[in-house]
Amino acid sequence: MTKASDLLVAALENEGVEYIFAIPGEENLDVLESLRRSKIKLVLTRHEQAAGFMAATYGRLTGRAGVCLTTLGPGALNLTTAAAYAHLGAMPMVMITGQKAIRSSRQARFQIVDIVATMRPLTKMATQIVSAQSIPTLVRDAFRVAQQERPGPVHLELPEDIAADEAAADIIPPHVVELPVAPAAAIERAAAMIMAAQQAAGHAGRRGEPPASRRAAVGVRATMQDSILQHPDGEGRGQCRLQPLYGHGRAVGAGLGSRGHRPGRSDYFDRPRHRREAALPDGP
Repeated sequence: MTKASDLLVAALENEGVEYIFAIPGEENLDVLESLRRSKIKLVLTRHEQAAGFMAATYGRLTGRAGVCLTTLGPGALNLTTAAAYAHLGAMPMVMITGQKAIRSSRQARFQIVDIVATMRPLTKMATQIVSAQSIPTLVRDAFRVAQQERPGPVHLELPEDIAADEAAADIIPPHVVELPVAPAAAIERAAAMIMAAQQAAGHAGRRGEPPASRRAAVGVRATMQDSILQHPDGEGRGQCRLQPLYGHGRAVGAGLGSRGHRPGRSDYFDRPRHRREAALPDGP
């Protein structure tokens, strides 16, 4: 007999999931049993928040959605901080939480919290699985939404009675996502402006840290002679040394040398704020 939990795990394998960071519980026992028979490695954590942060960081480093699994109520609520972290940092992540039976509830409303409503402000999408046959569609949609620009967290809630249902549905294969690309003329015009500048400075933001972006940053660095400012969240990422960006744009941009730093003022960012502002040159 194929259960809905088997269908869920098959859909996750179809998405290329290799690890799931989780804490076992009564409401996800069917999913755990299905995972035991799969090739996906279950990584147990001591706290749901740790599972969420591990999944978010996996997505941040690989560009593929990390997956975490928890129970209902307090266990699911412990994912909220990690969800906000992934949402603000553009990290693809899929959170799967358990829930009491939705067709019958033998334990009244014990630990039942509306997790879907709680997660909506913190995620790109949050939904409850109410039919076993809809699992392949919802899983494919969850990974598509989590990984498309701008990446972020997605939440799926699987009630225990739905997870135990018999199910038969076709798995939906992933499809190539076509990202928008700037016209070649616009790219050439921007490159010409950078090459013609005497003191060009670039700003690598939060999205400057996936592997492909890091490789591109190496080439940009060679062209711009290290004059690249980087967001604090991306400090230290990649194969090149990037000047970290702190404070206001004027504080960083004014008086930069050709190597992206203030000549003779390497301790600038270590000074107290009032001393930093006093060291700024006059004018914009």
